[in-house]
Amino acid sequence: MYVQGVANSPPKVGDYTIFSKNWTQPHGGIRGYLYRFVMSGDATFQHIAIWTLLQLLESEDRQLVDRIAHSEDIVQAVKAIADRSVESDDEDAEDGEGEAVALARRCLEHLGKNPQTLVEG
Repeated sequence: MYVQGVANSPPKVGDYTIFSKNWTQPHGGIRGYLYRFVMSGDATFQHIAIWTLLQLLESEDRQLVDRIAHSEDIVQAVKAIADRSVESDDEDAEDGEGEAVALARRCLEHLGKNPQTLVEG
């Protein structure tokens, strides 16, 4: 693949302002989308939400990362997914649950909330 003179380089978004600007509006915004998907109970929707969340966290956009970090209900849902125990021979692991758990753990690392360091209560 050849992109703007750079071989094998994916295009960069660069400006994440639109995500911060539309965090809660319209109709719940990006936050609402993430919350609905992560709380859905459906492994596919949860995977989509966690992957999206990780992409936003990896942007290193300070305002966006702060918005995510202060969305305690989303962070707690991600923690619950990260805390799941998925065995390598588990059927659900093939459906993406194992990958969702790994992505959730990476999200918590970006937030400075490793699953091992979070304390309940």
